[in-house]
Amino acid sequence: MAGWSASRAASLLAAMSVEEKVGQIFMVWFQGPTVSPDIAGLIRERHLGGVILYSAPGNIETPDQVAALTAGLQAQAAATGQGVGLLVGVDQEGAPVARLRQGFTLFPSQMAQAATGRADLVRQAAAATGRELRAVGINVDFAPVADVNINPANPVIGIRSFGSAPADVARNTAAATAGYASVGMICTPKHFPGHGDTAVDSHVGLPRVDHDATTLGRVDFPPFRAAFAADAPAVMTAHVVAPALTGDDNGLPATLSRRVLEGVLRGRMGFDGVIFTDSLGMGAVADTYGTSEAAVMALGAGADVLLIGADAGRPAKDRLDAMDAVVAAVASGRVPATRLNAAALRVLRLKERYGLLHAKDQATPSPDAASRVGRAEDTALARRIAARSLTAFGPTTPTLPLAANDTTLVIRPRFGRDVIDAEAEAALAQWQGPKHLFLPVDPDAQAIAGAVAEAEQARTVVLLVTNARQRDGQRRLAQALAERKATALVLVAAQSPYDLPLLPQAAVRLATYGEAPASLEALGQSLLAPFRFTGRVPAVLPAKEAHP
Repeated sequence: MAGWSASRAASLLAAMSVEEKVGQIFMVWFQGPTVSPDIAGLIRERHLGGVILYSAPGNIETPDQVAALTAGLQAQAAATGQGVGLLVGVDQEGAPVARLRQGFTLFPSQMAQAATGRADLVRQAAAATGRELRAVGINVDFAPVADVNINPANPVIGIRSFGSAPADVARNTAAATAGYASVGMICTPKHFPGHGDTAVDSHVGLPRVDHDATTLGRVDFPPFRAAFAADAPAVMTAHVVAPALTGDDNGLPATLSRRVLEGVLRGRMGFDGVIFTDSLGMGAVADTYGTSEAAVMALGAGADVLLIGADAGRPAKDRLDAMDAVVAAVASGRVPATRLNAAALRVLRLKERYGLLHAKDQATPSPDAASRVGRAEDTALARRIAARSLTAFGPTTPTLPLAANDTTLVIRPRFGRDVIDAEAEAALAQWQGPKHLFLPVDPDAQAIAGAVAEAEQARTVVLLVTNARQRDGQRRLAQALAERKATALVLVAAQSPYDLPLLPQAAVRLATYGEAPASLEALGQSLLAPFRFTGRVPAVLPAKEAHP
């Protein structure tokens, strides 16, 4: 972050009280689609430096509503003594993790993008995403995912990753970083030091990475190094225990470890940008240390922005408690004032670099936000990526193309997230001709028997498995359909390609790497008309795997 003036940021810091500095380093969630008294109070009275938007607590409805919300938040910040603008963040990685959906361009997953073999398409998707976010007043995207997903059973990364080859993940992470930079969007490659070889979801537990130092350097670090070389302004930490890095740190997760943040990230890797924590309300740290204690520990370890997201079951009171705990820790000397100053200065420098120091400049919503998102050219880009990503495992002829009539039955067990299921079923409804059958996420014996009975009337069955690794019913359904010799079976790994080794052989085996509407539209074209499959799986799949 060298090479640009920090004079305005430094003078602002010098004029701030401890409470104002603490406010600047927090980024928190809030309820509702408008500026509520709760979030307005945090901005005015606690000098809040940033907010994170989610769909679950109702922050996101339409493009115009989001634009009005973010401008209203900035107007609140403009009315404070210092008038410093807010960091406004969101998780917009592409399917399946995308908070902004209605009216916005929903790009296929990072793994789908990698399957195209085209880093230029990755860059274009990031740039388009950044432009859309800026149109509605969002200035931080918690992307790209830089984790190298070498564990097929990883419960939280999977298709969010660019794949399992460090060099390819590094190339695509750098491309995405450059795409965001080209449109002035702050991006935060995540989750350092790497979440790709974990067996626990850090939202609910504390994962452990047992890579030695050599493996970390060879597998996990290259994408982060590539992002930093591409001038990533920030990075997000992982709540993972990495003993090779923490040494005698008594199993501290990376987010709370000074050895990781100051020793490895700042020292060994030379990163001088802003360090964001992953949400301190996630189970990995909240259940182990408590959110308030984790905030104090993270700041002391070297983090600059303390993020408290809308994590299930965590009370809103945690936000104030954490701020109070940090103020007290600085007052007592537990966290040196110099550490708080360094964190706050980095935040202010980031805002200065991206033109966010003056909230009043951000306080007027775009009058045409809806027309600046979901543009035809961006939709076309999403479709191009989706079509190029489709991957065939083995021959597709003579089975494909299928008859575009009711002799083809399409079966989809639901994924278990309402928004994804609604989008997927709407996209499949656009396929002209085939019959559709939608099942529970984990079909029981009765549902399986009903599906097999339906299949007896079909010449070909297309089965879209959505999470077969965790759903025994989906695996049993696939086996029952495969045993019907009179019916050709097309198996589609509609979410994770890692499902395929768990499933029986079929006439055709395909992967879409997620169920973005563009991906399902491309799948329909590939099944019902002549199509050339050009996608290449960017992850190593086991040749054969026993059911978990």
